[in-house]
Amino acid sequence: MHTRRTIDATCPECRGPLSEVVENGVVEYRCLVEHRYSPISVLAAHSETEERALWASALALEEASVLAREVSTHLPESASHLIAQGEEKKKQSAEIRDLLQRLKPFTLE
Repeated sequence: MHTRRTIDATCPECRGPLSEVVENGVVEYRCLVEHRYSPISVLAAHSETEERALWASALALEEASVLAREVSTHLPESASHLIAQGEEKKKQSAEIRDLLQRLKPFTLE
């Protein structure tokens, strides 16, 4: 017997829609390009994806802060506003870094 059910999650690797597929009693999670995961491996892969996405967000916010400061020298009429926005982005990055320190992968216990 073969069943396929789309779930409200995306593939940890390519971010395509994920489906639960059951064939001969074996459960797998597959995306449109056929990345395949067991129930345990999909949790592990998703945990890694969470961490990568958060690190990318933290770094993007830090770069935005640097860019705001750099660009502000060329836009004196907006400099203080840009610098303030950059400082806010730096604080947001710190919040994400704090979250990363507390982030835990899925466990089965």
